[in-house]
Amino acid sequence: MKPESKKKIIHYKRAVLTNTNITLQSLLDDALNKKSPAFKAKSRREVINADDDCCRLVNHHKKYNGMTFGQLVFFEPGKSQALITIDEDAEFFKINSITSESIGDKNKNKREFIDSFLYFGVFDNHVVIMQSAALKARELETHLAWLLGTLTNVLDKNSALILQDKPSEDTITKIESSPVKSVHLGAPIETRAEQEAEEKSMPKNSMMKGSAKKVKWIPCGMGVDVMRAALGADWFNKINLQDSLDEANLQVSLEITYLRKTTESGQKMLDNIATSLRHIDEADVKIGLHGGGLIHGGELKLSGSVSVKTFNGLVDESDLYHQMHTWLVAKVRANEIDEEE
Repeated sequence: MKPESKKKIIHYKRAVLTNTNITLQSLLDDALNKKSPAFKAKSRREVINADDDCCRLVNHHKKYNGMTFGQLVFFEPGKSQALITIDEDAEFFKINSITSESIGDKNKNKREFIDSFLYFGVFDNHVVIMQSAALKARELETHLAWLLGTLTNVLDKNSALILQDKPSEDTITKIESSPVKSVHLGAPIETRAEQEAEEKSMPKNSMMKGSAKKVKWIPCGMGVDVMRAALGADWFNKINLQDSLDEANLQVSLEITYLRKTTESGQKMLDNIATSLRHIDEADVKIGLHGGGLIHGGELKLSGSVSVKTFNGLVDESDLYHQMHTWLVAKVRANEIDEEE
């Protein structure tokens, strides 16, 4: 298959490390060096849930132009992949599945299907990310905290890692010239299915055994958390939903309004918002300004578009890392990012 170029969005984050002057890049280099307990890939797998084998890890990593780049992957051992056979003469196409056990290599090394990739680059405390649907900045932040703290102990137990958003210069100018009046959060009310056993009386001579299953729909998500805080947990415990609410388009809105009485710079306020709301979908955040201006969630994040080469669906990592480095340098030179920050 010939190489293709695809447009990808990359995001800037600033690593905030509490109670330490060491940069994220230095900590990451220490955690991945030859003397580290995480040097071998098998040793740096983070099990996501004790009840299953799903895991994530920083797989491939390298240095390029002074930056440390890495590939975060997520996979589920033993997963199967549906496969359709295209037969031009058949009435219907045959569908079966291929398992990870059936694709071991000639050296009998085990292979697994990868669910998702995330690519990142770190220079001092500057972080550039190309995320995916299943792996976003939240997952990278959580994994790096585990890798640097729990696994390798290069990050002190009294320190914390936060990947904070950096608003554009235009957004900062808006805030400084017209103070914030309100913060508006909106989130959908979602549901998840939960199976319950339902015992049914059967005739003694019946051949049917066991119990039937019924599905109960449980409200979940940030919108539900807001309502639970306002209405109390008891109200939700009494809900008995027989159908999903996902297509009902129910939305919860929370608006925080205050009067600004000081002349402090809006930068501190922006930092607090960027920290608190960094993992909320940008479409769910709006900031109202005195005078009627409005800042949408996407404006609180510094992002860019790059054209990345791919081969057989896999990213050309050297090309991606070059573009990430070039983009970061351009932002520093344009004074959109403080080099010493």
